[in-house]
Amino acid sequence: MRFGLLIQRWARRLPAYLVLIVCAAIVLVPLYSTIVDSLHPISEFLNNPPPSLWPHHPQWGNYFSHGGAAGAGTPLKRYLFNSVVVSSIITLGQLVTSVLAAYAFAYLRFPGRNVLFALFLATMMVPLEVAIIPNFQTMQWLDPKLASFLPGPLTTIDGYTGLAAPFLATGFGTFLLRQYFLTIPSELRDAAEMDGYGHFRFLTTIVVPLSLGAIATLAIFAFIQAWNQYLWPLLVTNDPHMRTVQIGIGSETQQLDKINIAFASTIVSLIPMLLLVAAFQRVLVRGIFGGALKG
Repeated sequence: MRFGLLIQRWARRLPAYLVLIVCAAIVLVPLYSTIVDSLHPISEFLNNPPPSLWPHHPQWGNYFSHGGAAGAGTPLKRYLFNSVVVSSIITLGQLVTSVLAAYAFAYLRFPGRNVLFALFLATMMVPLEVAIIPNFQTMQWLDPKLASFLPGPLTTIDGYTGLAAPFLATGFGTFLLRQYFLTIPSELRDAAEMDGYGHFRFLTTIVVPLSLGAIATLAIFAFIQAWNQYLWPLLVTNDPHMRTVQIGIGSETQQLDKINIAFASTIVSLIPMLLLVAAFQRVLVRGIFGGALKG
C-alpha cells in the first residue's frame, strides 16, 4: 500500500521533473559545448569540427600555457581586473542610492511621493538602448572637464568613471528595498523616535541590519548585471587596457587562430559568477521573496 502511494506521488511529480530536465539541458548544453570547444587544438577545431562529445586529446594548455586563457601571455587578467573594479563601483553605488531612496519612499511623508515612486518604477521599463546615446554624449561633454584633475583610469572616456557612472542608481534596487523596508514593523520606528533616533540613525542601526538579506540580493544582482555588460563598455572604451572581460573576449573571437583560447577565456570569466551564485543562492531566494508580497 505504501509502495503504491509512493509510485503515485512520483507519477504526479514526473511531468514537473521532465520540464526541469529540459530547461536544465537548454542552459547546460551550450556551456558544455563551449568547454569542449575550448579543449580542442586549433588545427582540429578549424579543419574538421569534431562531432565527439569530448576531445580525444584535451588541450589543457589552452587554459594554463603561457599563451592560454589564464597564462601570462594573454591580457585576460587585466580584463578581469577591470570588470571587478567596474562591477564593484556599480554595486556600491546602487546599494547606497537604493538604500537611501527606498528609505525615503518607505518612511518619509512628502508631497508627490507616490508620483515620484511611479517615475522610479517607470525607469525599469526604459531599455538601455534608448538612453545609451544621451549617456554617451554626457560622458563626452564631461571628459575634457574632468581630465584636467582626474587620472587617466578615472576619466569618463576610457576610464572607470565613464564605465560606471550611468549605472550608480537603479529603479529596481529602490523598488526591491522599499518593499522589504515596508515589512519592518512600524512599532520599531515609533520606539526609535521615543528614544531620540533620527532618520539616519534609525536607518543605519535598525533598518539596514534587519534588511541584510534584501541588500545582499541587490548586491549580487547588481554585480552580475555589471559584469555581463557589453554594449556600454564597448562604446566608451577605445584603450585595450581599459576593456572589461566581455569586450576583451569579444575582441579575441575575431582572431580565428585563437578561437579555442577565446572559448577558454569565456569559461574562466564565467567561474567567478558561478561561484558567486552558488555561494549566495539561499540569500537570493530569501531576498527576492522576503518583501515581494508587501506593499
